[in-house]
Amino acid sequence: MERRLLEAAQKGNIDKPDDLIKSNGLILKEMALKEAGNPPLHVACLLKLMPEFAEKVNVDGFSPLLIAAARGDVEIVRELLRVDQHLCFVKGRERRIPSHYAVVNGELLVMKLLLSASPESVAERIA
Repeated sequence: MERRLLEAAQKGNIDKPDDLIKSNGLILKEMALKEAGNPPLHVACLLKLMPEFAEKVNVDGFSPLLIAAARGDVEIVRELLRVDQHLCFVKGRERRIPSHYAVVNGELLVMKLLLSASPESVAERIA
């Protein structure tokens, strides 16, 4: 079921996720990011249906915004920040926030987006 949902999101098929969700109301709760390799775009496509999914951290300790920030995916970061600017504070692996990963990986455009969305996140420290 998870594979069908991700394929529908990839193809931009809006009706298919609705049908899958109607057939299994718990599909989004059951669906978890199992590895950091899942493209955040797939999750971003589902955010309209379940915005709180953006805060979920996978088993490796990464949220969709953490992954997008580390990869330098500017458009995905922008879309995720439209859901909620407080996603800038979702801590993942090693208690790091998205801006930490953007800085470490030299992703200047992503860093600018994150700081623009949440200037106060600059004070966040790894604890």
